[in-house]
Amino acid sequence: MGRIVVFGSNKGGVGKTTTSVNFAVMLVVQYSKSVIILRCDKNPELPEWNEKRVEAGLTQIPLYSAYGKDTYKEINRLSRMCDVLIVDCPGHDSAEFRSALSVADILITLVKPSSDFEKGTLREVTETVRTIQDNGNPKLQPWVLLTRVKPQKVADAIALDNELRSHEVWIQPLKTRLSDLDVYESACNLGAGVHEITRASSLTKAKALLELMAQEIKVI
Repeated sequence: MGRIVVFGSNKGGVGKTTTSVNFAVMLVVQYSKSVIILRCDKNPELPEWNEKRVEAGLTQIPLYSAYGKDTYKEINRLSRMCDVLIVDCPGHDSAEFRSALSVADILITLVKPSSDFEKGTLREVTETVRTIQDNGNPKLQPWVLLTRVKPQKVADAIALDNELRSHEVWIQPLKTRLSDLDVYESACNLGAGVHEITRASSLTKAKALLELMAQEIKVI
């Protein structure tokens, strides 16, 4: 059975889908992993991204959809068909999110550390995760990914990192932080990931950060 990695948040617009597809492409292109993406959010971004991949002749990454409280059944089925199953959940507390967490190996919840709105979601996400860990999925490893960190806002990232590490009740932050690099979104606009484009500003850094994150959560 493949590793099940859930990307989720209690707030939309945090860069969840952009990060998940760049992560998927990295695993396929850089590490030759078999990857499936499961869409649990009804927004059109993933199908549109996938259509652009087809048009560009890029390596296809199978894309499936599942919704509702029984999402875990499709997750269990698909995880038997790949090395890594990436689950993209809605940007709010949902039946899909809770169902996915009930069988997931890893949760990545994204937060821009300079945004009080996004930081404010962490309490609710933490409560949900702890409840699921205590009631059926103790193997779930949750992580906070500090993302879209601007150079002038590094102090905010350090402060949030320290706050989360101050008490074990919180979901702990990854050491790897994603900088605020336009190339992640630019690659997605082409139906690609940063590991499939050859020229862009900060491309080497963008690739390296994803690879470090994959190493840290032990999927490579």
